[in-house]
Amino acid sequence: MTDLNRPLALRRTMVTPASRARGPQRKGPLVRVHNGRLVRTDTAVERQPLDPSSLPTEMAVAPAHLSLARRLMIIGFIATLFLPSLYDVGSIRLSPSLILLIVTLPVTLDLWAVGRAGQRSVIDALVLAFAIWAAATRFLLLDPRDAIEPAGVVLLQSAGAYFAGRVLVRDASSMRYTFAVAIIGVILLAPFLVWESVSGTKPLLDLAGRFGQALAPTYMEERWGFSRAQGVFEHPILLGVFCATLVAPAIYITAARRTLAFRSGIASIVAMATLTSLSTGALLSMNVQFALMTWNLLLRPVQRRWIILIALCVAAFVMTDLLSDRTPFHLFVDYATFNTRNSYNRILIWEFGTADVMRSPLIGHGTDEWERPAYMSNSMDNFWLVIAYRYGLIGLALLASVFMLTLFRASKGGTAGDDEAAIRLGYVFAVVATMVAIVSVHLWNNSYIWLMFVLGTGGWLVEAARPRNEAKVRRGQAAPPVAPGHFAPLPS
Repeated sequence: MTDLNRPLALRRTMVTPASRARGPQRKGPLVRVHNGRLVRTDTAVERQPLDPSSLPTEMAVAPAHLSLARRLMIIGFIATLFLPSLYDVGSIRLSPSLILLIVTLPVTLDLWAVGRAGQRSVIDALVLAFAIWAAATRFLLLDPRDAIEPAGVVLLQSAGAYFAGRVLVRDASSMRYTFAVAIIGVILLAPFLVWESVSGTKPLLDLAGRFGQALAPTYMEERWGFSRAQGVFEHPILLGVFCATLVAPAIYITAARRTLAFRSGIASIVAMATLTSLSTGALLSMNVQFALMTWNLLLRPVQRRWIILIALCVAAFVMTDLLSDRTPFHLFVDYATFNTRNSYNRILIWEFGTADVMRSPLIGHGTDEWERPAYMSNSMDNFWLVIAYRYGLIGLALLASVFMLTLFRASKGGTAGDDEAAIRLGYVFAVVATMVAIVSVHLWNNSYIWLMFVLGTGGWLVEAARPRNEAKVRRGQAAPPVAPGHFAPLPS
């Protein structure tokens, strides 16, 4: 019985010059592509070696090394996230990452449409639907002249970043390389962040300002006696959340053949960089990842450890709601913030923000000017609440579905102990922690671009987890895709 769970490039019989001299190696029932379906052919056809590059991306075997072009594209994309420069194009101010997305979005969408980014999925459709919906609500709610820029930005940052991840990261090798490049960037940034935290100066932004327009320095009150590092981002929150997404990947995804001590050392540097931001959301994200890694380590022999964890979380939520005089959200905010003032402010944001959302629940408000007491700032420190306020509950449902479906599908597949399973753990831990953390902070610009890019990088994990049914192949109802012109044997 042919193993249909393996790519065709792995199942084929190698054809050597000697075997060609002996004639065809197999006769009998073969299949070929006809009108988009696999059909039988009884013609004796020699099976030629398949070139993985000619196959659809989802069938290509993970390469032993990445091409130079793909390496450069990954480096280029991530490098733009570390550039604090700004450029004016007419009345529009663009960052290097936005300029890159303007250039690459048509290309990545075209590659995705023709199947070069793997199988098109429901998650892809949801990302496109959210990006288009978010852009459309701007035109519905704002003057067309005022809507062009914000509509274009949300379309580029959402769809552009996501499909860049889908196209550039197609296997374990490219996944490891992508996160390694991001981690190296944080390691190079770390000494400047420590200096910024201790001295209160902004050396990187000052340097960038000497060569043109750059992001404005953000000075905030000290915490624990240290200044809040901003690095090359617009706000310490954005720096912290970006660095925090790399903690679990430093352990599970990058340097797969390195020792645990080496990977832990790399993760420690990333954690230190995260700490310099002194951001509630960043520290929460990092702590959630540490908790998930510890749970996985302690209960490794237990097959259903994640079901147990989910059940415990649900039970804790219900018990808190029943026994406490405060809601679970109030308790969460109290323990997830630095001080009472911050927790009280976030509770007010939740109360006034949700009330404002329900004034226009379907299509949102189109602006960030929400109704609040005069003593509160206009900062809405809750990513999910901002999405609901701007784009309505429809926009929130679309984006939340992207996260949930990605996590659900990416968490399946792989065998315990193998390399792919480790990558899945690191990826899922990072995304889960970020989802929890952004309840208390908002993301925008490069940090949001990175988040959508990370969601796109999980596309190949979703594809690898899809089961293939041999019985359906026999009945001609479904089959693994085969490149036109190539032949594959029918199951014997």
